[in-house]
Amino acid sequence: MTQKSDFLSSTWTATVPSSVQGINGSCVVIPCSYNYPESGKQITGYTGIWYKVIEDVIYHKDNNQIKQEYKGRTELVGDITQKNCSLKIDPLRQSDRGPFYFRIELGGYNRYSYRNNEVSITILFNKSLLCDLLVLTGAPQPTVSVKEEVVEGQNVSASCSVSHSCPSSPPEFTWTHSGEKHFQSQQLTDGQWKATSVLTFHPTKADHNKPLSCTVRYKGGLERKQASNVLKVKCKCK
Repeated sequence: MTQKSDFLSSTWTATVPSSVQGINGSCVVIPCSYNYPESGKQITGYTGIWYKVIEDVIYHKDNNQIKQEYKGRTELVGDITQKNCSLKIDPLRQSDRGPFYFRIELGGYNRYSYRNNEVSITILFNKSLLCDLLVLTGAPQPTVSVKEEVVEGQNVSASCSVSHSCPSSPPEFTWTHSGEKHFQSQQLTDGQWKATSVLTFHPTKADHNKPLSCTVRYKGGLERKQASNVLKVKCKCK
């Protein structure tokens, strides 16, 4: 372990969530930022390392240092020179529960392991129901939002939203009604993002009392979740 004074140790800090949630077969991003005491010394290089307790290297810029089961699956997605140590694991496996911690090595200056800032991963998994259908156990439930009453032939916008952990491969949305679709993404907290599909369409008499459904498919397989609202279509009176 690196020797350091009590004064310096108080300024080595890292910010990570204690836990993030990810979907088996998809990816997960662990948000991470770190700090170190400014010394005035010139830093000749930055080496960021992620460990799985106990002492298994899951990320290193030298691929030979990485434990075999993590090779090709981990990537620093933050700019480490700007104190961003965010890590992506892709694809996520059942064994990737952690806990994990970050270590920084500053060339020409110092190094430090943020052992007090461990993060674990809660993994949601698929349960097979049919040979061609998988249901994601414990996955976030998507929500569909649309007006309680819509008018025949007029423009209507409906939205379907769900949280996820893989910003590089967000969920795919499928609607039971045709129309123009737009995708929106919003970063939340603790390694979660909100994905939203907005559908614009023109309802007809035939849509009255029928469900408007949205199906969400995640990266990594046939995992699906569905949500729906019943359309109430009013006649467009002359």
